[in-house]
Amino acid sequence: MDVLRPSVVWVDGRCYRKLPCEQMMDSGTNKELDLTYEDEVCDALNLVESTANGFKSSMGISCEVHRFIIGYKGNTKRQIEQDTNTRISIPRVGQTGDIVITGQSKAEVLSARHKVDIVVESSRHKVPFTHFLSFPLYFDQLEKKAKEFKQIVLQEYSEDRGIDASIFQEPSKLHLTIGMMVLLGPCEVEKAGKSLSECYQDLVRECVGDDPLMVELKGVEYMNDDPTNVDVLYIKVQETDGGNRLQKLANALMEAFVSCGLMRQEYDKVKLHATIMNSKQRATSEPPDSKRRKPHGPQQKRVSFDARNIVTHFKDFSFGEYQVDRIHVSQRGVFDSKGHYHCSAEVLIK
Repeated sequence: MDVLRPSVVWVDGRCYRKLPCEQMMDSGTNKELDLTYEDEVCDALNLVESTANGFKSSMGISCEVHRFIIGYKGNTKRQIEQDTNTRISIPRVGQTGDIVITGQSKAEVLSARHKVDIVVESSRHKVPFTHFLSFPLYFDQLEKKAKEFKQIVLQEYSEDRGIDASIFQEPSKLHLTIGMMVLLGPCEVEKAGKSLSECYQDLVRECVGDDPLMVELKGVEYMNDDPTNVDVLYIKVQETDGGNRLQKLANALMEAFVSCGLMRQEYDKVKLHATIMNSKQRATSEPPDSKRRKPHGPQQKRVSFDARNIVTHFKDFSFGEYQVDRIHVSQRGVFDSKGHYHCSAEVLIK
């Protein structure tokens, strides 16, 4: 481990240095932790509470990673319990609730917590994205325009290869994605909301200023370089004053979330676009946003579509002008009564 740049783990809103997995998993079973030299460990003890039979600690961890904590045939969970002399209770499939660790001493319960945290962190990259940061485009007029677009495409170009009603984005879900996140539990969702609240005011002042952030959604474009073999078609975004404020704000937000460990940087800058057609949404036995999607094993092969006629027809089609006035942390696969993505955190661009 690089002592100057140690790995860290966020636990219930606190940041801890992460010990190497080998050291944690091979530590003795009954050795008391030296709790005097690390203030961070003292803080962690507040996460352990006394009970009539000993001590316990609750961990609000996404069900997406429960299977990794359990391990093959329960081996991982059983190993942690044996190493720390604790019991770990995990909600059954389909049930909600915290993971609860119980033991005879604070040190043992805390040690088990650390081991669970390490399993969670090492499994994070195996879990599908749970949330995303975005500029929502929830406007009635845009919904009407998106429905008009779909109607024309299905009427005029339904015979083009791959065109199907199921690959159109629901008008109520349109947004400009800033970045994707894996937030494993309420504490990480709370951290994302807090980070957004803390950073956005300075960023908005620096990138946007006092004038309203107005954009026009006009024309469509495809992600790849072959219009006959398209998986994603999106609405193009341009600021009405010809400026670059929205792009600057998106880039700054991405960098802020990357720096605090909430997001991985995949590109140098954010590609602002509003997806209107996506072959990933093609009708299957499960909804495209289903949280039951498995990140491993054979995936259903995507069937692309021919977008040549659509791009030509709609190259100058205006979906309208709108004010981008808020930033959301949205949860995938969960929607409100209007069909919008569930908003886990929101700030207004004033």
